[in-house]
Amino acid sequence: MTDAAVAAAPPAKRAIWIATALGFASGLPYSLLIGSVGVWFTNAGLSFGAIGILSWIGLFYAFKFIWAPAFDWLVPPFASTVGRRKAWMALCQVVIVACILAMSMVDPRTNIMLFALFAVIAGFASASQDIVIDAWRIETAQTPEALDKISVQYQLGYRMAAIVAGAVALLLADIWATTADPAAGWPPIFGGLAVVMGLTVFATLSAPEAVVAPRAAATASDPEVIALRRRAVIPVAIGWALSGAALLGFMFYSLGDPGPNASEVLLQRGKIRDIGTIAILLITIGAPLALSFWLARKPGALEQQAGANTFIDTLFERVLAPLADVVKRYAIWALPILALAMTYRIADSIWGSFAQPFYIKILGNTNSDVAVASKMVGVFATMGGIALGGLGIAMLGRMPALVIGALLAAITNLLYVDLAHGGVWMDGFLQATGLGGFFNWALGGFVHATQSAGATIFDKVTLGASLNRLTAAILMENLAGGFASAVHIAWLSSIVNKRYAAVQYALLSSLALLIGVIFRPRIGDYVDAVKDAGIQAQAGQFANVFTFAAWVGMLAVALCLVEWWRQSRAKAAPQAAT
Repeated sequence: MTDAAVAAAPPAKRAIWIATALGFASGLPYSLLIGSVGVWFTNAGLSFGAIGILSWIGLFYAFKFIWAPAFDWLVPPFASTVGRRKAWMALCQVVIVACILAMSMVDPRTNIMLFALFAVIAGFASASQDIVIDAWRIETAQTPEALDKISVQYQLGYRMAAIVAGAVALLLADIWATTADPAAGWPPIFGGLAVVMGLTVFATLSAPEAVVAPRAAATASDPEVIALRRRAVIPVAIGWALSGAALLGFMFYSLGDPGPNASEVLLQRGKIRDIGTIAILLITIGAPLALSFWLARKPGALEQQAGANTFIDTLFERVLAPLADVVKRYAIWALPILALAMTYRIADSIWGSFAQPFYIKILGNTNSDVAVASKMVGVFATMGGIALGGLGIAMLGRMPALVIGALLAAITNLLYVDLAHGGVWMDGFLQATGLGGFFNWALGGFVHATQSAGATIFDKVTLGASLNRLTAAILMENLAGGFASAVHIAWLSSIVNKRYAAVQYALLSSLALLIGVIFRPRIGDYVDAVKDAGIQAQAGQFANVFTFAAWVGMLAVALCLVEWWRQSRAKAAPQAAT
């Protein structure tokens, strides 16, 4: 459909096509900041610690629900001309384009602080853009059918962006790399994708404006209840604000030039950051949880309406009320339930940002190998795992499937322990099952077919045992991860209260990501500690990390068994009473 045709289409129909571009605008910066930056750093020879620190940018996406109400309260420039939602989207997109373009002009090896600053701003703007796009999708759809179509097109655009900023970017980075500078391809890639991102601004401006309903007037409530809630929320709000500022401070503090006594300074920085991150966890998770137990015992604290449309009341509804509701419904069982919700995927999340750097620097694969194994085969494996998760729930039941998912997510870490030690067991498995020959045929056939068609983009793929090992490990791990994700979502959906369904799910997912992400710089420092001893020594450190992740994953397995026992006990109680 041409631009003229889109512009002439009815608003509802036009929104469906525009949603594809907005999905692309949402997925592109996320894929660049969360995935491709780590590969750029790896190609540039930067430390694993720096990669772990920059992964904190992902927390913007996790906690965006906190500042989401601001986009209903604040009026952006040009809102009277193009509409509030479109003005916010366009403003966020312009900031993202400017930051990605600026990142393409900064060499992180010589000015990592400036590079990180642009990345942080881009991450905040990208998460903010997602908030407004989600609101636009819901408000623009005039019927449930239209919302479904808009959502599908949005996901299509998002996945297209993930392919472009993931697989295509990795392939081009190999092609444009030079012997003198393996990272030479990344600046033009980021610059080019900034231009592509800029084109989405035109799609935004041509989108039909959403019909924004006025915020409902505050419902009167008991003044004592309002005061009670605010006494609980204010320390949480202050604690979270200070924690966010501290995380940004630790990020730039850790990335600063250590000076001549680098080893001593970096060690000291690591100790300070570790103490700080533990304090942040206590403030952001421990304090709200303790206050939730207190609120759950206060009459009327949850039943009555929030008294006013203020940030404090909104924070109560988005943080304390969902937690207090879990506590009120499950009493002391809320502790293992919340612990399970926040740790179920921890075996994967604690090292997630190091996956591609590990494949490239430690295992010696090329960017193109990773594009094929992770961004292509891995994506289909995840989809297959999700389907298997649904099948597992149908055949075995939710709780058995939940236990199996946690166990698979934990033990698949051992695949990477083997790869870190040379892949002896994986080679034996591939030979015994014939999968090695299958991968040679499938991957080799795919690459040779593209080359026969005249395409050169896969020329840097290194066919052979190393790629086969990597593909097999990613295939099995993503199957397990997809299975675990499906059953986790099903279980989480079963424990949330319909009144707080969206915010409870978002809050628990965000806290789970915080636990998984916050210690990544420590993992990076642990691997970097032996960098002078060579790649083999760092491979050994990674093997220890994966082993640790597998053991931590067993905590989730134990919590699953506790939850299974709780549910069985709860079902048996009414039967015993009769």
